[in-house]
Amino acid sequence: MEYMSTDSDKEIDLLLTHLNMSDVIDIMENFYPNGELAVYEDSLITMRQETNQNGGCKESLLFRGREVSLLTCVRYGTEEDLLAFANQVSNTAKQINGQRQQESGILLNMITPKNGRYQIDSDVLLFPWKLTYRNIGSDFIPRGAFGKVYLAQDRETKKRMACKLVPVEQFKPSDVEIQVRFRHENIAELYGAILWDETIHLFMEAGEGGSVMEKLESCGPMREFEIIWVTKHILKGLDFLHSKGVIHHDIKPSNIVFMSTKAVLVDFGLSVQMTDDTYYPKDLRGTEIYMSPEVILCRGHTTKADIYSMGATIIHMQTGSPPWVNRYPRTSYPSYLYIIHKQAPPLEDIAEDCSTSMRELLEAALERNPNHRLCAADLLKHEALHPPPEDQPRCQSLDSALFERKRLLTRKELELPENIADSSSCTGSSEESELLKRQRSLYIDLGALAGYFNIVRGPPTLEYD
Repeated sequence: MEYMSTDSDKEIDLLLTHLNMSDVIDIMENFYPNGELAVYEDSLITMRQETNQNGGCKESLLFRGREVSLLTCVRYGTEEDLLAFANQVSNTAKQINGQRQQESGILLNMITPKNGRYQIDSDVLLFPWKLTYRNIGSDFIPRGAFGKVYLAQDRETKKRMACKLVPVEQFKPSDVEIQVRFRHENIAELYGAILWDETIHLFMEAGEGGSVMEKLESCGPMREFEIIWVTKHILKGLDFLHSKGVIHHDIKPSNIVFMSTKAVLVDFGLSVQMTDDTYYPKDLRGTEIYMSPEVILCRGHTTKADIYSMGATIIHMQTGSPPWVNRYPRTSYPSYLYIIHKQAPPLEDIAEDCSTSMRELLEAALERNPNHRLCAADLLKHEALHPPPEDQPRCQSLDSALFERKRLLTRKELELPENIADSSSCTGSSEESELLKRQRSLYIDLGALAGYFNIVRGPPTLEYD
């Protein structure tokens, strides 16, 4: 492996300008009396090897005290290498336009580069998300806020991934930093970043189940046991991030994505890691409708800001609408910052059929004073998230719920095996009301390991543990 220094040519030119060749030879003979030339001493280079999931080998490409150029090819590397690559891309974005001859980047795992290449349409295929949902309509296309999102499939391993495309001039190291530095089952795993054709391709875990927002748009409000499932997964992710001093800053339905067996957080472009007990922002961070009052004031906030946003997200999952918008229509109030500042928390927007324990959880999460607001670890222990076993129905997967929704348009009844029938309470005994209820709800399969149209069989188990 060759290590190149971008300053070496300048140093040689400077040396030759002030010394003649005989002087250079004398100097070299003094440094290397035995005639053995070493380009670098071992003490100058840090080499570290780690085993990745493909069975390959990752080597740290960082010099002690300076970085090697990482914009030459696609290779395996460490988390530090990926962060260094992100910084180099960000610092040289203006020089990159129109000058890239081939792709470059750092991969952590799941992807296998060949001879320093990982080529689009050759080694990996990109598909618009709408093609993967063509059988159930185009209503369920995931949308990225700062870049297009594709479904990617490695041609050799058949591994399916999400690929987010970010124009190089808009790319920031913070887009990858949190996912690289902090790994957790409820945080979408980043597999690598590749610069190709003036665009950064971020490969990560594929949330083929779509986001909470897409589920709400397609199926309507979620039932409480579904909200409990989602809330527990996201609170586990937030508890981990907050223990590291990280504030996500943008908790909302569109940033919660479903895998087959879990829900994960995505989009860490606004995240920060606090160095003190309080973070003092220079500008507003987040989506205003889910912002906490202390974030709006810009006088300093903590990780508790994410807890308030999670409470606002639960209201959205309950009712199908964000807090405030039903009482203060967006057409009349283009900005909700003043309303949140004066009237938070939005307890009037909690669903009418909300259980007593869930209402108590929401009041704790939406507490106006962040010092009195419960943290993620305490909310995870709340009784609202631990219902009795009889209130934990075993149902179909989230994706098969979308499929069934389309089938219900032409069928008058839904045929389900008795052992996965919905055990939650329902109002009305007519077939039509039952059909409408199922059309507007999500069916969560907490046991599906693969495949999105399989029916789970077997008695209920501990889905909420």
